[in-house]
Amino acid sequence: MNLIARVTMVVAVVLAAAIVCQPVSAAGIAVGPSSQTIENALRGGSFERSLTIFNPSDMGFDVVLKTEGSAKDWIKFSAIDGSEEIQKVYAPKKGQIPVLLRVKVPDDAANDRYTAKVVVETVPGEKVPGSVGMVLQATSALEITVTDVEKVSGEVTSIVVRDTEVDIPLGVEVGFKNTGNVVVTPEITAVISRDGTVIDTISEAKTPVRPTFTERIVVHWPNEGLAAGTYQADVTVSLRGAVLAEEGRTFAILPLGSLTRQGELTDLGYEGALTVGKPIKITGLFKNSGSIATRARLSGEVYRGGSLVDVISGDEMTVLVFSENPLTAYYTPKEPGEYTMKTCAVFEGKTTDSKDMVFTVQPDSSGLSLPLSPVPVIAALAFIGLFAAGRRNRENR
Repeated sequence: MNLIARVTMVVAVVLAAAIVCQPVSAAGIAVGPSSQTIENALRGGSFERSLTIFNPSDMGFDVVLKTEGSAKDWIKFSAIDGSEEIQKVYAPKKGQIPVLLRVKVPDDAANDRYTAKVVVETVPGEKVPGSVGMVLQATSALEITVTDVEKVSGEVTSIVVRDTEVDIPLGVEVGFKNTGNVVVTPEITAVISRDGTVIDTISEAKTPVRPTFTERIVVHWPNEGLAAGTYQADVTVSLRGAVLAEEGRTFAILPLGSLTRQGELTDLGYEGALTVGKPIKITGLFKNSGSIATRARLSGEVYRGGSLVDVISGDEMTVLVFSENPLTAYYTPKEPGEYTMKTCAVFEGKTTDSKDMVFTVQPDSSGLSLPLSPVPVIAALAFIGLFAAGRRNRENR
């Protein structure tokens, strides 16, 4: 081999190595889990499963959610909090996005095994770096067995009894998961005692739980007229007569004001037509971040043109520890124009930071806004009378 051939070969090898060693920013998409099952699904039942979409690439992009198979029409997608139905989500770069898969079995579905395939793919025609013009796709399989046999079962995931204060109701909190295929209502019983002497017994079965759902159920004990001290709550959770859990919890009744009250107004909005004379429903979301159940209400000031024109105040509601509850109030604007509403939550003598909301109220166009003047009415009647008299004179001729 001559020198030129040798040099050419070396150059070719070096170039090939350089090409192979170049970093590649490949696009991809994945969904997990790859398969799921719903066993003993009763006709007409509703079920939920979660999916996670993974995007390992260096750029975020939209993905479309579709279904295939015999059960494809039974499936809807929503945000993980169940707030709204969706058909497309944004997958962040090198990130993941959870999606809620909601299944509704038709009332007329026959007993059988049904399948569906969830297809997650990039939007056709949308440029995704590293995909070389291809539509990226991932799938997850779902198998549903429909039966007409009721399966009643449940699981107690937690029992919590927190300290309270004198004359402040005690909350017995039970986490319950419905592992069957029909709606069930667990019964919760708590026997309250002190120093081995039973003081009171409470029992409640009011909260229905749908199949596959987990609910936090709270039963309140009034706790009226009892002294501060250490108490015992023996909690039993039953389902249609079968005991699922029996556990004891010690708690304290403390002097009033011992526990921390803390909260915040996390959201504020309104519903209704912004029209003079029409009521608006104001809703604020209150988060109880303290260590005891708290009574809270909405309170606000209404400004128009920079001047205070009215105040609002809603009804009090009890918000449990670590819970978020909507608080409501109503306001009826009396004049058109731009309004500013400064709203806060009032709880146990404290107030949250204020949230402002600006809206424009339109005049009421459903009827006449001004009373009818008698002058044009009289003139119109006179004109009609003259017209009628002239017509009679012409007919007499």
